[in-house]
Amino acid sequence: MCPMHGRLADVAVLVLMAALLYGALWSVTGDAALPGGNLFAISVLFVCCYIAGFLIGKIHLPPLLGEHAAW
Repeated sequence: MCPMHGRLADVAVLVLMAALLYGALWSVTGDAALPGGNLFAISVLFVCCYIAGFLIGKIHLPPLLGEHAAW
């Protein structure tokens, strides 16, 4: 069981990396990374575009209509 592997481990690593990246961004920029700030808005926009690209790719349309990087 240790170390984790499979799809659950991939999701756990991505969530942990996102949290650490946000924490580092907040520690460097301060209020701009908090909700209501410009960097927070850009981060939310990026995540929404990524999810939209993933969903659009699932219905067999080009992921360019959203934003989906192959990983």
